[in-house]
Amino acid sequence: MPAATVKSERASSRPSNAQRNRATRTSRRVQSSDDEGDDDNDEPQVDGYSQDGPTQSGIQEDQADNESDEEDDQGTPNNGPKRTRLNEQGDSVHRNSKGKARASLSGEEDDAEGEEDEDQQEEASQEVVRQPLKLEPQWRDPDDGFVAGSIVRVKLWNFQTYEGPAEVFPGPYLNLLLGPNGSGKSTIASAIAVGLGFSLLSIGGIATIDKFVRIGADKGFVEIEIKGRKGTRNTVIKRDMNSKNRSSTWSMNGKSVSMKEVIAKVKDFNIQVDNLCAFIPQNRVAEFAGMTPEDLLVRTEQAAGDSNLYAWHQKLIEDGAELQKISADVEGDEEQLKRLEARNRELEREVERWRQRQELEQKARVELWEAIVPAVEYKAARTAWMTAKNELQPLYERFTALQDRNGPMHDMKKQLADNKQALSDRRDYAVERSKTKWKELSKFQNECSKQEEHLDEQVKKLENIAEREKRKRGKIQKIREEIQSLEEKIANPPELEDEAAIEADLNQARQDKNTVAAKWDDLQQRLREHADTTAGHKVELDAAERELNELGNVSNQRLQRLRNLDRDCADTVEWLRRPENQARFKMEIAEPAFIALDIPDPRYRDQIDALINRTQLKTFVCGCTEDYKLLNRLVNDTTEALGRRARITTWFRPRVEEQLGQPPMSREKMSSLGFDGYATDFITAPDALMWFLKKDVNLHRTAIGLDPSKIQEAEAIAAVTASGQANFIAGQTLFRVSRSRYGRQLPQTSSSQISQAQSLSFEAIDSQHKQQLETKIQACQQALAAQRTRDEELSAEQTATKAEVDACRARMEAIQNRKAKRSRTLAQYNTLQTKLDGERTKLELELQGQSLEQEKVKAKRELARIAEHRAQVATRATKIARDILQLQAQATHAAIEWLQVHTNLEALSKLSNTQDSALTRAHQAYEAKRAQINELKQDALHKKDVHDAARTGLTPEQQEQAAKEYNDRELNIDTARETLESFRAQLETIVIHDPGVIKVFNDRAKQIDDLKGVVKGKRTREENFRKSVQKTHAKWYPALSDLVAGIGEKFSDSFAAIGCAGEVRIGNQDGPYDKWKIEIWVKFRSGTPLCMLTAQRQSGGERSLTTIMYLMAMTEYFRVPFSLVDEINQGMDSRAERVVHNQLVNVTCNGDSGQYFLVTPKLLQNLHYHERMRVLVVCNGEGFPADDDVITDLKGTLKKRLAAGCA
Repeated sequence: MPAATVKSERASSRPSNAQRNRATRTSRRVQSSDDEGDDDNDEPQVDGYSQDGPTQSGIQEDQADNESDEEDDQGTPNNGPKRTRLNEQGDSVHRNSKGKARASLSGEEDDAEGEEDEDQQEEASQEVVRQPLKLEPQWRDPDDGFVAGSIVRVKLWNFQTYEGPAEVFPGPYLNLLLGPNGSGKSTIASAIAVGLGFSLLSIGGIATIDKFVRIGADKGFVEIEIKGRKGTRNTVIKRDMNSKNRSSTWSMNGKSVSMKEVIAKVKDFNIQVDNLCAFIPQNRVAEFAGMTPEDLLVRTEQAAGDSNLYAWHQKLIEDGAELQKISADVEGDEEQLKRLEARNRELEREVERWRQRQELEQKARVELWEAIVPAVEYKAARTAWMTAKNELQPLYERFTALQDRNGPMHDMKKQLADNKQALSDRRDYAVERSKTKWKELSKFQNECSKQEEHLDEQVKKLENIAEREKRKRGKIQKIREEIQSLEEKIANPPELEDEAAIEADLNQARQDKNTVAAKWDDLQQRLREHADTTAGHKVELDAAERELNELGNVSNQRLQRLRNLDRDCADTVEWLRRPENQARFKMEIAEPAFIALDIPDPRYRDQIDALINRTQLKTFVCGCTEDYKLLNRLVNDTTEALGRRARITTWFRPRVEEQLGQPPMSREKMSSLGFDGYATDFITAPDALMWFLKKDVNLHRTAIGLDPSKIQEAEAIAAVTASGQANFIAGQTLFRVSRSRYGRQLPQTSSSQISQAQSLSFEAIDSQHKQQLETKIQACQQALAAQRTRDEELSAEQTATKAEVDACRARMEAIQNRKAKRSRTLAQYNTLQTKLDGERTKLELELQGQSLEQEKVKAKRELARIAEHRAQVATRATKIARDILQLQAQATHAAIEWLQVHTNLEALSKLSNTQDSALTRAHQAYEAKRAQINELKQDALHKKDVHDAARTGLTPEQQEQAAKEYNDRELNIDTARETLESFRAQLETIVIHDPGVIKVFNDRAKQIDDLKGVVKGKRTREENFRKSVQKTHAKWYPALSDLVAGIGEKFSDSFAAIGCAGEVRIGNQDGPYDKWKIEIWVKFRSGTPLCMLTAQRQSGGERSLTTIMYLMAMTEYFRVPFSLVDEINQGMDSRAERVVHNQLVNVTCNGDSGQYFLVTPKLLQNLHYHERMRVLVVCNGEGFPADDDVITDLKGTLKKRLAAGCA
């Protein structure tokens, strides 16, 4: 199987060097079709595609997009006229349709907001008119154009249809992922979801990870490189999968991590593979239309618009539900409060009468003791004041005595501090002088070091001169020995072989070599002819096998579809295909019509599909009773076949052609009525299955005509009625004709509309062509067997001839070596005299060379000079060192004196602090007592005023009684207060005949007060939640309205471009927040009203068109780094597909757009392309060439194919 390769084509752009380097490291590469050396820009045109430039309509669309994409000062796309202004407080003010301004609630209102009147709150809670949506642009790498979180690279190994390593390098904008069905386009989409840790069940309903490993492999992996944020490197996530234990492991940037860490990183990049608004794989295209409008709103909030939309909505749902619950509780509590207050009002009048009587009796006693208590309090306060005044004088005398004693000690402390400072200054001066001297000493030390280095250099120089003298004497001795050796060799010349004999042997060897070479060339020619013949047979065999495999792939696709419908039926088909299972039956078991039935002419597919029901399509047809019973026992009744009991439909009837009902009309009659033929004329199937379709389905009695205008329905019904009952089809209408079982048995006719084929919507298998291919394969295999026999004969002959060639070559080399050896020996002898003359000349030059004695004397003189200078520098350094010692001694002496003074000062300070603390405490005690006296004085005067005021209201009798009580020696403050409180309590106590009445009244009053507190608290919570809802709504609703309005505007324009109509609305705005929704309304035909998109009302093509239109409208507002849709254009007509493609290119290739993937098996011709888009061609499967040159050089291959086609 050839290597899988993913081609990358971009208009007028090339992949980066890093991508190209990575591509060459693997056998499966991502290549760009751009040719850097193609200066004339000679782009190929394939199937009507032109890359020279966009069409005129595309240019106009680009101009329109450029005008709409102008940015304001903040870098936000200008989406039309501004609709926002600011009030004096900086809040957004919007205008409604009548021109009235409304202010949006600010998210930072202070606590005083709760005190606004009801009118202000009502005005603030009004609906806020939307403002233009502004999103912060995502950071884009200026070098490669990728936004953070987009996919830079995807690498697969043994993943589903991919064998071995395969890499994909998408671009930063629109990526078209192209390839025929079954090549593995959707596999790449699945790999993205699997490699980023999303649920397996959302990927084709696969429940376990081992299903993603290629069949026959034990291990595989997915590796995804995600663009990092500004200043950070890219993140590489790898998932290794093991099919044996159904497990997988994770790594991130080469480090092992858990799946939880991977999911956290993916969420950090805001990647939403599980959001149908951002990622729609092939198996979930239909789910988009099936989403509830409420779910569509949530998904849209998560993927697009303001980043807080989803959080605001969830908060509104939670707070709204809590507000509703609290409001219901408050209403119930208020009703309870009203009932309790009504019951207490019935007892209030009786309780009040008894209280008034008790007050009159106790009031006189209370007034008396209200005058006595202040008098007693004043007496106690005055006594405390006088006592404190007597305690002040001793404290003052102690304070002044301590102040006089501490004066001389403070004077001595000042003198010691001055001495300490002087000694510190003297020590610092000596230290600074010492540092200066140290610097001078350091300079002399450096000079000494340099002179030391000079001395070492001179010593080494003298040693070098002595070494040179020694080498010169050795060299002269060596030359003399060489001269002696050369003289001896010249005196004794070498013995040489006869040159004529060598030439004779060489000529004979050449003749033998030519003879063998001619024989070898003849053999090689025959081998090449044999290889060409064998290669031709192999090419024919490979081509036939590939064609046969492609036919088998169609059957496998049918089997996979059958598995999705009925697992038991599909497993039984696979079980029956095994040779050991087929041998258990007497006759062949026909596979169900879903697998074995072919419709060569696809025009009749809808009609045949309408005649066979789902059960009949899945029926196994047996050839005899024994096989029928055995199949039911193995599959339906026991677990012997599949390991479980299954439920399949089986059928058998003895084959008696005479029992079949005759066709309702002859073929001549049928043709005259406008029919094309009977249903059996348009299908091919095995004999057993064809018997079932005639016997059980009556296809041989059902006439079909595709053109209803040619069919005479009345005559057809009459002809069918004459034969009893039967069916016929006119165009897309199925007529069922029968006779009543009762009365006159009149004919009855019913008709129904035929819909598009669902079960038989697949390509037919050409059985005759399949047989031809199998015959061709057998012939090629026989020819190759004959070629292998001839190959063995030629190989034996080649071995013998090669031995002769090797022998001739060895003999020729031996003779040439003899000749070369003689030549080398003679040449060496002839050069001996020249070498001898040269050596003698070298000896004379060495003996005449200059003596080294002068250099030695000069070096000794320089050595003496350097030593003298070094001694002078050392003397000066010694003097400076003595000065440093003297200065350090002075500094040490000053430091010792400073330490003595410091110790004395510390001791004196401790003594002074002890005595000063006693003085401080004495002063504090004196001041505290003075303050206490003032407080007691003020308290006594205040109580005197209270006493005088209380006596004013007493009668003479009460004043006399008060004097008696005041003069009682046992009376004190506590006793007086207790007596007053006792009388007050008696005054407040109500004594009635029925004590239970007042208890009930008081208990209920307490219950009312408690309930009022509860209601007040709940009202506060209710108001807080209402304000919170209003605040959040004021932020959420404008942002949501802007988002939906922007999406709706683009959605409507897109539908208008194809002659249809569409709207996007916010639904259920008066209901709870969890019931708010986005409704998509569409109209595909003129004269019909707008209808809401559902999974049942619109056709599959209409749902696909609506889905892509909505996603395109969302693209400008996406917050996700990348989006993907898989085969969304399937089912569209060419006009809609062309408009959708051109609009998608314009939207997704905008400079502010994120990464976008569109997976499709085919495209129309002459579409609009953009230089920022990248085309990824998936080359994977047995039908692709194995030649790397064809795969990697896509542009060159296309040019060759075009040239061949033109020729």
